Amino acid sequence: MTRMGVSWGGKSRIGSSLGRIAIAAFGIWVLSCGLARVDQPETPSTRAKALEPVIDVMVTPVREGAIGQQVFAPASLVARRASRIGAEVPGRIQEVFVRSGERVEKGAPLFQIDPEPYQAALRRAEAGLDLARSERKQISVDLDRRLALRSDGVGSQSELDHAKTALEIARARERQAQEALAMTRLDLKRTLVVAPYTGSIADRFADEGTTALAQPQTIVVTIKETAQLEARADVAERQLSIVRESDPALVHVEGLASPIETVVDSVADTIDPATRTYRVRMRIPNEDHRLRAGIFARVEIQPAPKEGVLLVPREAIRSEAARTRVLVVRDGQAVAMPVTLGLVSDDDAEILAGLEVGDPVIVGKAAQELAPGMRVRVEADTPRDAT
Repeated sequence: MTRMGVSWGGKSRIGSSLGRIAIAAFGIWVLSCGLARVDQPETPSTRAKALEPVIDVMVTPVREGAIGQQVFAPASLVARRASRIGAEVPGRIQEVFVRSGERVEKGAPLFQIDPEPYQAALRRAEAGLDLARSERKQISVDLDRRLALRSDGVGSQSELDHAKTALEIARARERQAQEALAMTRLDLKRTLVVAPYTGSIADRFADEGTTALAQPQTIVVTIKETAQLEARADVAERQLSIVRESDPALVHVEGLASPIETVVDSVADTIDPATRTYRVRMRIPNEDHRLRAGIFARVEIQPAPKEGVLLVPREAIRSEAARTRVLVVRDGQAVAMPVTLGLVSDDDAEILAGLEVGDPVIVGKAAQELAPGMRVRVEADTPRDAT
């Protein structure tokens, strides 16, 4: 029994030794595998990179094309011309022929200054011209007589020279009398004040019996040209380079079924420093007087498009922390590219700097949600050409 026990004990020791040998051999194999990969160590960044998901994105290339930008601005419709009409000569207002709100034609009488004092002045001026003319004729005859005597050797040269000077003075007095007569006729004509153009009487400030002055001028009525109005809009300074004269425009007025078609008539060349805007004017026909001066409107200016510029879809533009960027695909990553924008329409944006033709710009939802540096894969059916 003892011999058998010893025998079993020996076998047990042999099996234990074999197990230790097997474990050691496995350890050596693992170690050798690790040593075989020493040249490609695994780091936390590479492990994170391997685990980072790849996002499918859609791209469109930067292209050349044309872009336009509509300009919207509030406006007021005003009379194209408005004039404060007052007395041109002093005197008592004899009659006012118009009332507020009345439409008048060009040349229609507005008011009359008492003409009697000016009629009397005209008669005096006419008499003064007659007197000056008679004096000039008499002196002219006297000079002819002295010239005849001088040719016969009678009379002195000084007397002849005196007669010639007297004739020049008489002629000057005659011209002076003519000018005085012309002025009195003009003053008499100015006693009747007429409309300078067709329009409407906006206000009446004086009535009959009022003593009107020329300096300072007494304003009697205000007239406005309403057969043609003017839309005046103040456009933001940043759109200064867009709007030009003759650009088509639409004027939207509340209550009208359709907008009024017109064109830009003038563009101010100065900026209002308080509002940072500039004034744009458009003529509005109003022969039927359906519009009233002073009402509000909204103008829509449609400038000519810019040709041959770099374009990307507007949805690709990201504005973050006062920076404007787009995402482009570079070596399988989404790379943020700073860009400088020009015109921006409903669909496209003009790129002034930062991109080149053909650069693959990420579009769609990913353009706004992807973080720069993420791994991306361009979808097979991505729109390669934007039209």
